[in-house]
Amino acid sequence: MFVFVAMLALGVPGIPSALRADEGTNFTLAWEAPPECPSRTSVQAEVARLLGGTITIPQGGILEARASVSRGQAWSVAISTRHAGQTGQRTLEASSCPELAKATALILALMIDPDAVAAHARDPQVEPPPEPEPITSVPPPAKQPSVPLDFLAALHAQGSVGTLPGLDLGAGLGLGVSGPRWRIELRGTYGLRRDQVANATTPPGAYGQFNFLAASFAGCFNLGDAAVAFGPCADAEVGQVSAKGFGSSVGYSAQNTWLALGAGGYLAIALGPHLAIPVHLDILAPLRRPEYIIKEVDGRVYQAPSVGGRFQAGIELRF
Repeated sequence: MFVFVAMLALGVPGIPSALRADEGTNFTLAWEAPPECPSRTSVQAEVARLLGGTITIPQGGILEARASVSRGQAWSVAISTRHAGQTGQRTLEASSCPELAKATALILALMIDPDAVAAHARDPQVEPPPEPEPITSVPPPAKQPSVPLDFLAALHAQGSVGTLPGLDLGAGLGLGVSGPRWRIELRGTYGLRRDQVANATTPPGAYGQFNFLAASFAGCFNLGDAAVAFGPCADAEVGQVSAKGFGSSVGYSAQNTWLALGAGGYLAIALGPHLAIPVHLDILAPLRRPEYIIKEVDGRVYQAPSVGGRFQAGIELRF
């Protein structure tokens, strides 16, 4: 666009190919245009911008210009100039009046000093290069929310059958940890009652006395929620059965290891954010079933059955 308009300007009769700016200004512009067009002052300011800020005609030079804008099917301007005693005329068309005003200013600036225009002007049809997009730092991936955990400390009472000859009562402590859908506990229980047993084969006064100490590990799946948790559990239990025999000429005592696996369920009812009542019910199968006898007395005093049961209830602190 710039080269095209420059050729138009240089083709105007009487326009010198190069005019260096010295001093003295003698430039007049008559601008006739509809009100919606840029003003004469705007056109003259554009000429000055294209020349680098000021309109300077060489000493003794005169440039008179008249531009008449009209609108038909397209906008057009008729430009007549008088420079160094020579006259010239040009007609331009554009899609808008501001474009005509810029084209007129460019032609006049080229008549005054084409070198200055080449140094300062920018072709209005050429879009400036796009500004580079700002570089933004990529935030680190958001951390996954941590799973809330509750640590458990509990006191419990226990009743069990199948470990000792009768119902064994005990008390104990428990520690554990729980998440939204699971629960792991380690419970220790000590028997509070000593079971005694005698049978028809033992003479009067012969009997056995038993006690039990055990630790159980349980893993449970929660099907409920924080208020009422419940679900199935898998259990493993290890302990020690203590036995003493009485009623023979030679008394005895023995300690046997107790091992059992089982399954069951639990229920935990929350009393608040930090307290709950847990209940466990488990069926256990012993892996060892030692026989207990009294020396010098015929018959077996006791042997644990193939299946036993546990029931526990207590109070639990969550923190």
